[in-house]
Amino acid sequence: MKRLSLLLLWSLATAAHAEPTTDQVTLPLDEFLRLYEQGKVRPDRPADAPREFALASAAYDGEVVLEDGEPVSAVLSARFKVENLRKPGFWVRVPLLPAEVAVQSATIGGKDAPVVLENGWYTLVTDQQGAFEVTVRFAAAVATSEGSTGFSFQLAPSGATTLQLAVPATDALDFSVANARLQSDRTVGGRRVVTATLPATGALSVQWQREVAETEKQASRVYSEIHSLVGVGDGLLTAHVTVQDTILFAGIDTLKLQVPKDMTVLGVAGPGLRDWSADDAGLLTVLLNYAAEGSYTLVLDLERVLPPGSDATDVPLVRQVGVERSKGFVGVQSLGNLELRPGTVQGAAPVDVRTLPATLVGITGTPILLGFKYLGDGAAIPLTVDEHEDVDVLVTLLDQAEAQTAFTRDGRRLTSVRYQVRNNRRQYLRLALPDGAELWSASVAGRAVTPARAAEGELLVPLVRSQGVGGELAAFEVRVVYVEGGTPPENGRGRFEASLPLADAPSTWVGWTVMVPSDAKVPKKTRDGTLRRVSWLSRPAAAAQVYSYDEMNAPVQQAAASTLASGALGEGAAPVEVTLPLDGQPLYFEKLLALDERLWVGFDYKGLKR
Repeated sequence: MKRLSLLLLWSLATAAHAEPTTDQVTLPLDEFLRLYEQGKVRPDRPADAPREFALASAAYDGEVVLEDGEPVSAVLSARFKVENLRKPGFWVRVPLLPAEVAVQSATIGGKDAPVVLENGWYTLVTDQQGAFEVTVRFAAAVATSEGSTGFSFQLAPSGATTLQLAVPATDALDFSVANARLQSDRTVGGRRVVTATLPATGALSVQWQREVAETEKQASRVYSEIHSLVGVGDGLLTAHVTVQDTILFAGIDTLKLQVPKDMTVLGVAGPGLRDWSADDAGLLTVLLNYAAEGSYTLVLDLERVLPPGSDATDVPLVRQVGVERSKGFVGVQSLGNLELRPGTVQGAAPVDVRTLPATLVGITGTPILLGFKYLGDGAAIPLTVDEHEDVDVLVTLLDQAEAQTAFTRDGRRLTSVRYQVRNNRRQYLRLALPDGAELWSASVAGRAVTPARAAEGELLVPLVRSQGVGGELAAFEVRVVYVEGGTPPENGRGRFEASLPLADAPSTWVGWTVMVPSDAKVPKKTRDGTLRRVSWLSRPAAAAQVYSYDEMNAPVQQAAASTLASGALGEGAAPVEVTLPLDGQPLYFEKLLALDERLWVGFDYKGLKR
């Protein structure tokens, strides 16, 4: 090694006095030594531990302290097996217990351990190496509520967690250790001792109460509350019944209910429902796949067909069999144009419908007309039913009809009419085209359709149903294009007279633009018809608003697309989109509120050159 060092120094000295060549590299001595040290082969250094410490196990052992015969606290001793995984000279912080307990002492090998309160935990701060054991003595508060006594606190994650707790007691106790995987208890010298093994994380929660001997246990007691929503419609009586049971002492797996014999049980629903059956006497038996305790809810759907012309019926009341006490609430609603009045009510009292439970008021959008409450099984609520004749109302409305007509020099007329339609349930829009008119195209909500021809010759344009948007029905567009022949002018003079299609739905506003050749002159005194000549189309606010809300038409266009795909709007070749040759001078006509009447205009013209 000495000879190597001398040789190295001699080489460096020689290199310092030699002339540099293109094949040599000159380095300072400190840089060369650094590179030399980096080139040495060194053994791999051990990798750092993945974490600072390991809590191998935690064993909790203690007993409950009594004052005046009542438990006040649990004093426990916790033995933690800790291993410091850091290098010598490094400190670690090991959380042991939450701040909600009261620590009395902490030792390592019989000497006081440095424990501080940090981030809500009693934390051990130490540089002791390897594995060692920490013993902490502490107290946890014990609370009693509704006959059950216990305590709970958060656990520090550890590899294994065990518990042994002694409770002074002369009576037998039932213990419950939350999330315990193994648990047992025994009697040792006037104390009840419970042992348990717990998961690595979570909380230590221990509860105990006096054990009830088999001879002291009582049979189940059931208290029932029944809510019935009754609907009276045209020829049908329905009932949606909610049975809410409170079950004490022991669980039950069978429920029996008496249903009026003339009611048909459509469905039964409830948690853990295994099966149900109803006999001819109306006794409904419901079987559960477990013993229900505490509270249980069962839902029934019933119906009964009313004879034609019925003017009286009874509210169907379901009664639960074998309960200690039963009470109920009834809400009655009309599902048609029926007037309902209570008869002579027995065993029940009328109540304001606003005071009915949410299980009745919150499940229907139809107003509840009558409300009752009753106690026991002797209630009877007769109803008087008066049926009234339906009055036809408007189900389809044309918010606007706007037409454009191109008048050619040879007397032909090409007309396009756009209707903004709000439709509730009508299948077709009936249009009576002018005599001699030939239909070129028709579309509904932007989709081409194939109209039908009625026996009377009217055009049947299939409609879609308007969708509800913002509490209103959205309008959609119906467009028809047709052509008519006419009389050519003589010597540049002639008479224009045309009609719009007659629709079977009223229109709130009609606008019509007639394009006359620019060289024709139309005397004002010759203008006639059921539409008023105006300088421009006014488009009232309501009609214009419906027409301009394109986003309201989107749901209707989607419905039209699906309806068209199913073939419900007619099948056949898609018509050619017709563009009107709108050239010339426009004449404007309009009318508010067009009902079942002919819509036409006429005027004389002159000076028309062919």
